[in-house]
Amino acid sequence: MPRWLRPVIPLAALVVLWWFVTDVVLHNPRVYPPPQLVASEMWKIILGESPMGSSYFHAGATFGRLLVAFVAAFVIGTVLGIVAGRIRSLYDFTNSFVWIGLAVPSVVWVFVFLVVFGISDVVPVVALVVLLTTPVFIGSAEGARAIDAELIQMAASYRAGPWSTFKDLYLPAILPFMLANGRVAFALGIKVVIIAEVVGLPSGIGLVVKYWNDQLFLAPVVAWGLILAALGFAADRWLFGTFERRARRHSGTTRHHD
Repeated sequence: MPRWLRPVIPLAALVVLWWFVTDVVLHNPRVYPPPQLVASEMWKIILGESPMGSSYFHAGATFGRLLVAFVAAFVIGTVLGIVAGRIRSLYDFTNSFVWIGLAVPSVVWVFVFLVVFGISDVVPVVALVVLLTTPVFIGSAEGARAIDAELIQMAASYRAGPWSTFKDLYLPAILPFMLANGRVAFALGIKVVIIAEVVGLPSGIGLVVKYWNDQLFLAPVVAWGLILAALGFAADRWLFGTFERRARRHSGTTRHHD
């Protein structure tokens, strides 16, 4: 059997089972949409059709918020993580706050920031920054702690600048942790921004999903969910995967020269 067929067969079997249950057994397409109806709604989304403007406008609003928060969280989490990773007392002090940030449900943060900031684009961005900074911070701190103190002293003795020290010493150490936690942060970020848009924002995929849910027509809801899952898979495979392969090649080259 060709290798490319191996994941296709179980996926095709799942679609057939989905069709049988929804179209033959349940037969209530508004609430239990069959795959052909979901595929039709996906095609409408690709064409830009939406009950409230273009679907690309709402997708752009969602991913714009996610991108701003993702970049901010990576910058903040990386800087704070490196500092905490090199200062043991600071690491111990921030450890409890980090786990509080992980334990509090994302919807709680969304409601808190809705009360504080009102209905605006600030809410999902701030909520995402708070939630996404945590895994990035953990990865950066653990990577910084793994660096040999003698290497840091050697860099200081050669009067290496802050950028050179970060690029040549800290980045190779924290990059594997950052990529692993970046994948988690990206998946979490999509969920959080959709929740914020469902709760009370004037644009975004979450707003469209809420509209169709209120209409008790779930085919577009499932269609958007599958599109988001496909985009998340693509980002994990080709974005984070590409960075991970480059990091491994760089690490292997560095060890070879050493």
